Amino acid sequence: MNVPQATPSRGLKRFFVRDGRLRAGWRVVLYIVAGRLMQIFGIVFFAAMLGAIIGAVLLAQGVAAEDALMRVGAMITNPFESPLIGLIFIALYAFVSVGVVWTFRRAIDKRPLQTLGLQRDRAAFKEFAAGFAFAVAAWVVIFAASLALGAASIVAFAWQTRDAFAIFGALAFGLLLNVCVGIVEEMDARGYVLQNLAEGVGALPAILISSFYFGVLHWLNPGAGAASTLGIFVAGILLAAGYYATRRLWFPMGMHAAWNFAQGPLFGFPVSGTAMGGLTQLKITGAEWLMGGAFGPEAGALALAVEIGMIGILIWWGRRNRTQINTEERG
Repeated sequence: MNVPQATPSRGLKRFFVRDGRLRAGWRVVLYIVAGRLMQIFGIVFFAAMLGAIIGAVLLAQGVAAEDALMRVGAMITNPFESPLIGLIFIALYAFVSVGVVWTFRRAIDKRPLQTLGLQRDRAAFKEFAAGFAFAVAAWVVIFAASLALGAASIVAFAWQTRDAFAIFGALAFGLLLNVCVGIVEEMDARGYVLQNLAEGVGALPAILISSFYFGVLHWLNPGAGAASTLGIFVAGILLAAGYYATRRLWFPMGMHAAWNFAQGPLFGFPVSGTAMGGLTQLKITGAEWLMGGAFGPEAGALALAVEIGMIGILIWWGRRNRTQINTEERG
């Protein structure tokens, strides 16, 4: 009887391919390397197009070419100095980033995008809103504890220096910005990376690896360091718990968006090293280990303790949901 002999090429193929697709780990590696480059080039390309359009408008208005070039450069390098340019930049960032995930999900994973947990139904908005409310409630606790412990104090309120229209505009801009960031970063870390890794190595290792990846992504933020990376790592576990509690991305998307929005535009803390203003102007007097220093509370023990509590709540909720589903199925 002839026994088929394994060839080196066949063994190599099995190392990279399974069931007609790249193995899960290789899909993630390709996505992190090639997908990130695609995102950067896409944003640079559209930013250049936006700059060309703005430059053409300025030249048509009679602005000197040298002056127009300087103004375009300032707008592109600091897009959030102008609300309109900032909104356009946010839209381009979201469009390119979602497009990269869609491309890899369809072309490399050979799966529809909605299988990442993006099913569009009546429950989607409710889950997003629930995640949003959960994170806002957490920041109410952090804010109140900061004041009670004397780690922060209110210096002024926004309505003392700005009119209602300016305050509403800043809140609307902050909300839109952070909703886009929440959607994009969840499709990336808890969507593509976590779920592909889980397919290859299981849920718990995938949560830890994807959370480490999430922490490293924030390494270049102002004020970042070992403490901030640990804080963002735990935040990644929290958001992964939100995904596994519902098996969809809507809840962690809402939680992510609200976490940044409440932290910055609502309560006035730095958001991952970036000042976003706020309804309150705060003076942070607490120790760096407690309040996170220049990076913000995400790098401090207070927010970390709240995150751990939130993880516990989500684990309990996820188990309760699965128990209810199993009971309904048996009934």
